[in-house]
Amino acid sequence: MTGQHTYETGDIRGLESALQQLQGHCGDLQIQAMSATAAVSGQWHGIASAEFVNAVQVWQVGASILTSHAEYLATWAGEAATQYETAQTSMTTNWAG
Repeated sequence: MTGQHTYETGDIRGLESALQQLQGHCGDLQIQAMSATAAVSGQWHGIASAEFVNAVQVWQVGASILTSHAEYLATWAGEAATQYETAQTSMTTNWAG
């Protein structure tokens, strides 16, 4: 079985779509976190406020990394699906001709 693998292009496209949705969701969460932080910053002052803002900033770094990786993986899955589709079309054409 060395060198053999199975795939379903539709499943790979589904993965691509799910990762794109994840990327969008992460972006939405980042916007909401920043909006919430801005909303309380004008009304909340002191050490607890500063610590909260700092915690949100740390979270934003992680959220940015997650968003970037979701985008990367979606692109990777899309390219893999395209390569499989191209190979499949090529083989179909070769066998038909």
